[in-house]
Amino acid sequence: MFFGQYINQIDSNRSITFPEHFLDELSGNIYMVQGFDRNLIIMSEKSFTELYQRVTSLNMADPLVRMLARLLLGNAVLTQLNELHKMQLSEHLYEYVGLLEENMAVLVGQGDHVEIWSRENWEKENIDLQDATTNANRFASLDLRF
Repeated sequence: MFFGQYINQIDSNRSITFPEHFLDELSGNIYMVQGFDRNLIIMSEKSFTELYQRVTSLNMADPLVRMLARLLLGNAVLTQLNELHKMQLSEHLYEYVGLLEENMAVLVGQGDHVEIWSRENWEKENIDLQDATTNANRFASLDLRF
């Protein structure tokens, strides 16, 4: 399970290292996908396969489904960690996230996947997440019982 926030350096090869407790989940094939919020989504092969099956089970005659498939599947990149536990970010996804001017990224665990954000975009997102009153109203309709 992926959880927590980490600020990690990106080297000159567009490679990033993951926290050690992420490594078991990220062994073998890893999929890098364009996120919805100017971020990247990093998934294990198992999680990506589940996403793929859900997307391809939708009605492809629906234009929104085709757009979703292009966003998630059309921009997906298959990769692996190297022997130093680093993953090289694809050039077009690196640019999409806005990491061109930075050498740091924020990794945010999301259970079955990891998000990669530029620090600037994460700071904007985090301001919104810290608004307790808005969150109480925003999430009131969700069933979060445990």
